[in-house]
Amino acid sequence: MMEAYVHRVHYYETDKMGCVHHSNHVRWMEEARVAYLERIGVPFTLLEARGVYSPVVGVECRYRRPAHFDEEIRVEVRIRSFDRLRLKIGYEMIRVSDGELIATGSSEHCFTDLDGRPIALSKTHPDLDAILRAQIEPQTESGKKHSENPAKGD
Repeated sequence: MMEAYVHRVHYYETDKMGCVHHSNHVRWMEEARVAYLERIGVPFTLLEARGVYSPVVGVECRYRRPAHFDEEIRVEVRIRSFDRLRLKIGYEMIRVSDGELIATGSSEHCFTDLDGRPIALSKTHPDLDAILRAQIEPQTESGKKHSENPAKGD
C-alpha cells in the first residue's frame, strides 16, 4: 500500500464547538491528491508544463466522526476509476491516534488543454495515461474494492 498523506489539524480549522469545520475535509483531500499524484510521477507541475489542466468537476464528502485541534489525520488516496475523460479519486480520512474513520470522500476530474477544451490523455499524453491506469484500484465481482470492510456502526 502506498504511503498515506498525514495532516495535523490546525487551530484555525476548528469551529466554536472545537471540531474541524466540514469545509476543511475537502482541502485535506486536495492536499492528499496533490501529494499522491507527485508520488506516482504525475505532479501538477508536470501536467501544467505539458499543457494539461485537471479541474475538479465534482466532489463529495461523508462525515463520520469529528476531528479536533492537533490530531493527526491520515488521508488514504486511491484511484477509483479512469475512463477516456474522467478520473475519480477516493479518500479515507482516519484519525492516527485510534484508527477511527472520520470521513470518506471522492473527487472527480477531467483533463483539459490550456484553452479549457477536454482532452483524452490516452491520445495526447499516453505516458501519463499509463501511469494513472496502473494505479486503478482492483475491483471484485461485486464492484467493491478488495480491502473494503463495512464501517463500524453503519
